[in-house]
Amino acid sequence: MKLFKLAACLLAAALAGCAHPLTITPNLAKLERDGMTPPRIKAKVGYYIADNLRSQEVTTPGGGGDKATSAPYRDVEAGLYIMLGNVFDGVTRLNSPSDRDAIRSNGISYIITPEILASSSSSSVLTWPPTEFHIDLLCKITDLDGKLLDSPKVVGHGQAEWAEFKGDFALSGKRAAEDALVQMQRKLLAERLAPQAPQTAAQ
Repeated sequence: MKLFKLAACLLAAALAGCAHPLTITPNLAKLERDGMTPPRIKAKVGYYIADNLRSQEVTTPGGGGDKATSAPYRDVEAGLYIMLGNVFDGVTRLNSPSDRDAIRSNGISYIITPEILASSSSSSVLTWPPTEFHIDLLCKITDLDGKLLDSPKVVGHGQAEWAEFKGDFALSGKRAAEDALVQMQRKLLAERLAPQAPQTAAQ
Protein backbone atom coordinates (compact mmCIF):
# COMPACT_ATOMS: atom_id res chain seq x y z
CA MET A 1 0.00 0.00 0.00
CA LYS A 2 2.80 2.44 0.86
CA LEU A 3 4.55 1.71 -2.45
CA PHE A 4 1.29 2.27 -4.30
CA LYS A 5 0.79 5.67 -2.61
CA LEU A 6 4.38 6.67 -3.39
CA ALA A 7 3.99 5.69 -7.04
CA ALA A 8 0.74 7.64 -7.25
CA CYS A 9 2.41 10.74 -5.80
CA LEU A 10 5.31 10.50 -8.24
CA LEU A 11 2.92 10.10 -11.16
CA ALA A 12 0.89 13.13 -10.05
CA ALA A 13 4.06 15.20 -9.78
CA ALA A 14 5.18 14.13 -13.24
CA LEU A 15 1.82 14.99 -14.75
CA ALA A 16 1.76 18.38 -13.04
CA GLY A 17 5.25 19.21 -14.30
CA CYS A 18 8.02 21.08 -12.53
CA ALA A 19 8.63 24.82 -12.48
CA HIS A 20 12.24 25.63 -13.42
CA PRO A 21 13.70 29.05 -12.50
CA LEU A 22 14.95 31.24 -15.36
CA THR A 23 16.77 34.57 -15.35
CA ILE A 24 15.73 36.49 -18.46
CA THR A 25 18.04 39.53 -18.16
CA PRO A 26 18.88 40.55 -21.75
CA ASN A 27 22.36 40.95 -23.16
CA LEU A 28 23.00 44.52 -21.96
CA ALA A 29 25.85 45.09 -24.42
CA LYS A 30 23.37 44.79 -27.28
CA LEU A 31 21.31 47.67 -25.87
CA GLU A 32 24.05 50.29 -26.04
CA ARG A 33 23.65 53.26 -28.39
CA ASP A 34 25.41 53.17 -31.74
CA GLY A 35 26.11 55.68 -34.48
CA MET A 36 22.71 55.10 -36.08
CA THR A 37 20.71 55.91 -32.92
CA PRO A 38 18.79 59.23 -33.19
CA PRO A 39 19.72 62.07 -30.80
CA ARG A 40 18.44 61.87 -27.24
CA ILE A 41 15.30 63.76 -26.21
CA LYS A 42 16.27 66.88 -24.26
CA ALA A 43 14.54 65.84 -21.04
CA LYS A 44 15.30 63.84 -17.89
CA VAL A 45 13.01 61.10 -16.64
CA GLY A 46 12.41 59.12 -13.49
CA TYR A 47 11.08 55.58 -13.57
CA TYR A 48 9.21 53.78 -10.82
CA ILE A 49 8.81 50.06 -10.15
CA ALA A 50 7.11 48.99 -6.93
CA ASP A 51 9.13 46.66 -4.70
CA ASN A 52 6.45 43.97 -4.80
CA LEU A 53 6.69 43.92 -8.60
CA ARG A 54 10.48 43.57 -8.51
CA SER A 55 10.14 40.43 -6.42
CA GLN A 56 7.09 39.11 -8.27
CA GLU A 57 7.63 35.73 -9.91
CA VAL A 58 5.47 34.41 -12.73
CA THR A 59 5.15 30.83 -13.94
CA THR A 60 4.65 30.17 -17.64
CA PRO A 61 4.53 27.01 -19.78
CA GLY A 62 7.66 25.23 -20.95
CA GLY A 63 8.07 21.95 -22.80
CA GLY A 64 7.31 18.40 -21.79
CA GLY A 65 4.54 19.52 -19.45
CA ASP A 66 7.01 21.49 -17.32
CA LYS A 67 6.94 25.20 -16.54
CA ALA A 68 9.36 28.11 -16.23
CA THR A 69 9.46 30.67 -13.42
CA SER A 70 10.91 34.14 -13.92
CA ALA A 71 10.85 37.59 -12.30
CA PRO A 72 10.27 39.89 -15.30
CA TYR A 73 10.51 43.26 -13.52
CA ARG A 74 13.70 42.34 -11.67
CA ASP A 75 15.36 40.81 -14.72
CA VAL A 76 14.39 43.51 -17.22
CA GLU A 77 15.11 46.55 -15.00
CA ALA A 78 18.82 46.90 -15.86
CA GLY A 79 17.99 46.84 -19.56
CA LEU A 80 15.14 49.29 -19.03
CA TYR A 81 17.56 51.73 -17.36
CA ILE A 82 19.99 51.51 -20.30
CA MET A 83 17.19 51.88 -22.84
CA LEU A 84 15.77 54.99 -21.17
CA GLY A 85 19.29 56.43 -20.98
CA ASN A 86 19.56 55.93 -24.75
CA VAL A 87 16.36 57.93 -25.26
CA PHE A 88 16.55 60.73 -22.67
CA ASP A 89 19.28 63.02 -21.33
CA GLY A 90 19.10 61.49 -17.85
CA VAL A 91 17.41 58.64 -15.96
CA THR A 92 16.72 58.30 -12.22
CA ARG A 93 15.24 55.38 -10.33
CA LEU A 94 12.49 56.70 -8.04
CA ASN A 95 11.46 55.24 -4.70
CA SER A 96 7.90 56.44 -5.31
CA PRO A 97 6.03 58.34 -8.03
CA SER A 98 5.86 61.32 -5.66
CA ASP A 99 9.55 61.28 -4.67
CA ARG A 100 9.72 65.09 -4.87
CA ASP A 101 13.26 65.40 -3.53
CA ALA A 102 14.65 63.12 -6.24
CA ILE A 103 12.45 64.76 -8.89
CA ARG A 104 13.70 68.26 -8.01
CA SER A 105 17.36 67.40 -7.46
CA ASN A 106 17.60 65.52 -10.77
CA GLY A 107 15.60 67.99 -12.87
CA ILE A 108 13.06 65.36 -13.90
CA SER A 109 10.40 66.28 -16.46
CA TYR A 110 8.56 62.96 -16.86
CA ILE A 111 7.77 59.89 -14.76
CA ILE A 112 7.70 56.50 -16.47
CA THR A 113 5.95 53.51 -14.91
CA PRO A 114 6.60 50.27 -16.81
CA GLU A 115 4.22 47.32 -16.97
CA ILE A 116 5.82 44.01 -17.92
CA LEU A 117 4.04 40.76 -18.75
CA ALA A 118 5.84 37.51 -19.59
CA SER A 119 4.48 34.50 -21.46
CA SER A 120 6.09 31.42 -22.94
CA SER A 121 5.47 28.16 -24.77
CA SER A 122 7.43 25.29 -26.26
CA SER A 123 7.26 23.16 -29.37
CA SER A 124 9.11 20.36 -27.57
CA VAL A 125 7.45 17.53 -25.66
CA LEU A 126 10.79 16.14 -24.51
CA THR A 127 12.70 19.12 -23.06
CA TRP A 128 11.48 21.71 -20.57
CA PRO A 129 13.03 25.08 -21.61
CA PRO A 130 10.53 27.27 -23.50
CA THR A 131 11.34 27.62 -27.19
CA GLU A 132 9.10 30.70 -27.51
CA PHE A 133 8.96 33.65 -25.13
CA HIS A 134 7.06 36.93 -25.24
CA ILE A 135 7.53 40.09 -23.19
CA ASP A 136 4.73 42.67 -23.26
CA LEU A 137 6.20 46.04 -22.25
CA LEU A 138 4.06 49.11 -21.67
CA CYS A 139 5.47 52.44 -20.46
CA LYS A 140 3.03 54.84 -18.84
CA ILE A 141 4.50 58.33 -19.21
CA THR A 142 3.08 61.08 -17.00
CA ASP A 143 3.93 64.66 -16.23
CA LEU A 144 4.79 65.74 -12.69
CA ASP A 145 1.11 66.28 -11.87
CA GLY A 146 0.29 62.68 -12.78
CA LYS A 147 -1.37 63.47 -16.12
CA LEU A 148 -0.95 60.62 -18.59
CA LEU A 149 0.89 61.87 -21.68
CA ASP A 150 1.55 58.62 -23.54
CA SER A 151 1.47 54.85 -23.02
CA PRO A 152 3.46 53.13 -25.77
CA LYS A 153 3.32 49.34 -25.82
CA VAL A 154 5.43 46.73 -27.58
CA VAL A 155 5.62 42.94 -27.60
CA GLY A 156 9.09 41.41 -27.65
CA HIS A 157 9.52 37.97 -29.17
CA GLY A 158 12.31 35.51 -28.47
CA GLN A 159 12.87 32.10 -29.97
CA ALA A 160 15.49 29.42 -29.32
CA GLU A 161 15.86 25.79 -30.30
CA TRP A 162 17.49 22.99 -28.36
CA ALA A 163 20.79 23.22 -30.22
CA GLU A 164 21.08 26.83 -28.94
CA PHE A 165 19.67 26.80 -25.45
CA LYS A 166 21.19 23.59 -24.13
CA GLY A 167 23.90 25.93 -22.79
CA ASP A 168 21.45 28.69 -21.75
CA PHE A 169 17.95 27.54 -20.83
CA ALA A 170 16.71 31.15 -20.57
CA LEU A 171 17.83 32.15 -24.09
CA SER A 172 14.35 32.63 -25.58
CA GLY A 173 13.36 34.81 -22.60
CA LYS A 174 16.53 36.92 -22.85
CA ARG A 175 15.92 37.45 -26.55
CA ALA A 176 12.31 38.46 -25.90
CA ALA A 177 13.38 41.02 -23.27
CA GLU A 178 16.02 42.45 -25.61
CA ASP A 179 13.55 42.67 -28.48
CA ALA A 180 10.96 44.44 -26.31
CA LEU A 181 13.50 47.04 -25.12
CA VAL A 182 14.84 47.69 -28.62
CA GLN A 183 11.30 48.16 -29.93
CA MET A 184 10.40 50.50 -27.06
CA GLN A 185 13.55 52.58 -27.62
CA ARG A 186 12.69 52.93 -31.29
CA LYS A 187 9.13 53.94 -30.51
CA LEU A 188 10.06 56.52 -27.86
CA LEU A 189 12.68 58.12 -30.08
CA ALA A 190 10.22 58.28 -32.97
CA GLU A 191 7.40 59.84 -30.94
CA ARG A 192 9.76 62.35 -29.23
CA LEU A 193 7.78 63.82 -26.35
CA ALA A 194 7.60 67.60 -26.34
CA PRO A 195 10.15 69.02 -23.86
CA GLN A 196 8.70 70.24 -20.56
CA ALA A 197 10.23 72.41 -17.86
CA PRO A 198 11.67 70.20 -15.10
CA GLN A 199 11.28 70.79 -11.39
CA THR A 200 14.54 72.08 -9.96
CA ALA A 201 15.93 72.14 -6.46
CA ALA A 202 15.08 75.83 -6.23
CA GLN A 203 11.36 75.25 -6.79
